Amino acid sequence: MLEILRVVLTGCDENQHLIVGGVQQVPLGLWHHAPQRLVHWPQGTTLARLHHGAPRPAVKAIQRAGNGQLEVADAWGGTRRFDAVLVTCQSWLLTTQIACEESLFSQKLWMALDRTRYMQSSKTFVMVDRPFWNDLRANGWAVMGMTLTDRLTRGTYLFDNGPDQPGVICLSYAWMSDALKMLPYDSAKRVQLALEALRKIYPDVDIARHIIGDPITVSWEADPHFLGAFKGALPGHYRYNHRMYGHFMQDALPERERGIFLAGDDISFTPAWVEGAVQTALNAVWGIVRHLGGSSHPDNPGPGDWYPHIGPVALPD
Repeated sequence: MLEILRVVLTGCDENQHLIVGGVQQVPLGLWHHAPQRLVHWPQGTTLARLHHGAPRPAVKAIQRAGNGQLEVADAWGGTRRFDAVLVTCQSWLLTTQIACEESLFSQKLWMALDRTRYMQSSKTFVMVDRPFWNDLRANGWAVMGMTLTDRLTRGTYLFDNGPDQPGVICLSYAWMSDALKMLPYDSAKRVQLALEALRKIYPDVDIARHIIGDPITVSWEADPHFLGAFKGALPGHYRYNHRMYGHFMQDALPERERGIFLAGDDISFTPAWVEGAVQTALNAVWGIVRHLGGSSHPDNPGPGDWYPHIGPVALPD
């Protein structure tokens, strides 16, 4: 209930807007952003230019080098050393995809990372010729609307790009056991199952005749880089989240655990929302700046400066 309460209090479900091109425009925007005020590079430098237009290979190992720096090995055998490392991947990947030296984190933090619960989730989308759901019945009601049901579709969402434009229907957005029901099936079978379920709710609406193009479906738990759609904390997991969220405050950590930082929506208290990813990224940037000997401007204190005063409450271990 705390997870839902936070979503309500922070207004995550309010005043939402469709992002043209999808939410991936957020990382792409950062990738191509050209800041006007730069110290170490010429004005207009972007991350894309610094990386010659492509990201580096996948990380396969992180360990402490003999000189105290952090050594990062990539999928093709290359190694680089850094004074600080920011980890933004799904936390389970630190034990499945990346050989991460155990001494970089305390046993309590490893417990928090490994016990983080990720929820299975599946979605199935189809494009339709027009937003036919806006057609009216004789009684003045729309022929179809956003639908929540206990049938296997669970959630059906309608995306309207205008009366004369093709639209999109998310036929099914399901979690946990409902998502596992879909896991073995291809996109065509998933569409068939969803249409059969919706036909029982809207017997006089022929959704299938409006479908154009090929369906798109995703099961996040089947992707080796996701292993689930998003974190869903269980009762008793607050202390685990507190450990991960506050890890950027490293003054009290032993030297062997300093210099590696965590960020991402699953490190935040608002998983699955970009706000949580941005917030923890800002926290980590403050921590990295401090680790490298810097500090916030006195007139613009950072998250770590205020953490002792307004940070989340720590529970006894």
